[in-house]
This record gives sequence, structure tokens and C-alpha cells, in this order.
Amino acid sequence: MKHKPKGWRRPVSLAVAAVCLALSCGQTTVAATDYKQAWQQAEQKLKEEKALYQEIKNQQAKAEEKKKSLENMQAIIQGQISDAIDQINQKTSEIAIQQQAIADQQGLIDERWQGFCERIQAMQMMHDSGMVAMIASADSLYELLTYSETLQSISQQDTDVLQSMNEEKQRLEEQKEELEQDKADLEQAYSDLEAKKNEYAQSIQQQNETISEQQALATAQAKVVAEQQKAAEEAEKQYEQWVQSQSSQGSGQSAEGFCWPLPVAGQVTTEFGATQNVNGVIMTGHKGMDIAAAGGTPIYAAHDGRISSTTGHWTYGNVVMVDNGDGVTTLYAHMSSIAATVGQQVKKGDVIGYVGSTGRSTGNHLHFEVRINGVRQNPRNYISF
Repeated sequence: MKHKPKGWRRPVSLAVAAVCLALSCGQTTVAATDYKQAWQQAEQKLKEEKALYQEIKNQQAKAEEKKKSLENMQAIIQGQISDAIDQINQKTSEIAIQQQAIADQQGLIDERWQGFCERIQAMQMMHDSGMVAMIASADSLYELLTYSETLQSISQQDTDVLQSMNEEKQRLEEQKEELEQDKADLEQAYSDLEAKKNEYAQSIQQQNETISEQQALATAQAKVVAEQQKAAEEAEKQYEQWVQSQSSQGSGQSAEGFCWPLPVAGQVTTEFGATQNVNGVIMTGHKGMDIAAAGGTPIYAAHDGRISSTTGHWTYGNVVMVDNGDGVTTLYAHMSSIAATVGQQVKKGDVIGYVGSTGRSTGNHLHFEVRINGVRQNPRNYISF
């Protein structure tokens, strides 16, 4: 994200410098448009720099949110990896048990086979040397046939048992193969999860780098905003100096008989000197009286006098000042529109503008000030409804 070049600050600086020069030379009749232009430039640049700062912060917040999401996914993957490791260990244990069962079965087969071989060998010996004697010793044909069937039965039983044992061994080996396949699948899943975990780790690292970059940009931009804020405040300071320069000097004794500046009571929302919250900014020492009223409500001159100024201001918005020539000046701010011109003579109760919410304002209201020789006073001491 690129920053704007510093060259744009020159018009603001030149405008403010011009105002300062005019004031220092005693030229108290500088046109209101000079102050309005300085304010508009300073306020516009401040707005742009604040918007850029907010965009940087938004990008940082998005990066942090994405990082949080990635970390949550990484934690899930880590849990799955732990489960996969447990399952692999379980399968390894089952395979070892199955391997032992196969070995035990093979031992039984080997033992049975050894007995079978011994019996066959004995039968062979009987056939070679003792078979004739055994046949000769038979007392009957039934005994001879029974003896033959017994030998055949023993041989068949051994064959059946060996076959059954071999089948059981085959079944155990097949189960072992299935377990080994399950283990291989789990190991592949584990490998895939580890790869995914590494991907998340890399993404998190990238987000950390993005967050660091945004933090650096935000820090730099905050300095730019602070500088521009000073420029805007300087513009306001010059405006205030100009306001005071437009106020007459006198005894101030004519500051009496003021009328309420609205045709309705309205609601006093902020008293003189009070603390207020303006768009999230806490401000102390309120400089006038805020009277809430519907937008478009006529605003009256509180006393006779001459319109000494009408201008736009980044804080006051559309503002009108009435000077009675004896050091008494009243100021009316945040107007939706102005209904008077500089130099115009007005009477108490004349309409000079309409209630609005221009400048730094949170809603339709009239900001009303009373100044004696340029010094703000509590309006409560001069007006009452």
C-alpha cells in the first residue's frame, strides 16, 4: 500500500502561512474564504489520511482473523494426527498379537506334524516287520478288519487335524495382512495430515509477515495522521484568531436583553464548559451551549448588530457571527444553511440561518456562543427561554 507524496501538504502550509502573515501584519480583515480554503484543504487531507490508516488497520485485522482461522484448523489437524498415531500404535499392537497367534498356531501344527510322522514311522515299521505277526495273531476276521480300520482312522484324523490347523493359520495370516493394510492406510493418512499441518504452518507464517507489515504501515500512517491533525488544528487556530480579529472591542455592557435564538425551546444537550463525546472523541470544556432542534428550524439573531462573518469551518460547519459593536459577539454554528451576508445589519429576532448538523456534529442542533471582547462566556448568563 503506497503512501501519498508529501507534496500535497504544501497548499495547506501556504494557506496557513498566508493567514499567519496577514494577522502578524495587523490585517484583521482577511477574507473568510482564506480560512475556509485552509480548513477545507487540511480537513480533506486529514480525512484521506485517516481513511488510509483505517484501511491499513482493516487489512491487519483481516490478516489476524485469517491467522486465527488457520491456527484453529492447525489445531484440528494436530488432533487428527494424535488420533492417527494412537490408531497406528493400536494396529501395531494388534499385528504383534496376531503375529504371536500365528506363531503359536505354527507351533501346534509342527507339534501335530511331528506326532503324525512318528505314527507313520511306527506303522511303517509294523508293515515291514510286525504286520504279518499281528495278522497271524488275529483270532477272527472281524478283529483283523477292525485293526485295519483303526490304522486308517488314525491316519485320516491326523490328516483332518493338520488341514484344520493349516486353515486356521491361513485365516490368521489373512487377518494379519488386513491389519497391516489398515496400518499402512493409517500411516498414509498420518503422512497426509503432517503435510497439511506444514501447509498451515507456512500459511500462518505468511500471515505473521503480513501482520508485521501492516503494523509497520499503521505505525507510519499514524504519524502521518498526527501531522495532518496538527495541520487541521492549526487551521482551526488561525480561524479562531480571525474570529477574534473580527470582534469589536468595548465595554460589553450592552450584553443584555438577548432573546432565545430559536422559535422553540429545544433541548439543551450540552452546557458551557461541559465534557462531551463527539463521534467517539472525548472533548472537555465545551465552548458554548448546544440546543437540539429539528433540522431546518429558523435561527434568530439574539441581539441587534452587524453580521461580522459567515463561513464554513471543519468544527463549526456553517457559522454566522453577529457583533453589536461594543465588544459583544454571538456565534451560531452547525447551520444547515446561512440566511445572512457579511456587513448586513440585523435586529434581534431576525432569521440568520437554519438548524443543521454541518461540521463536527452528531445531530441537528444549534451551537450558540457569547463572547465579550473575544472571550467566551457562559450563554446562560445572557439568555433564557
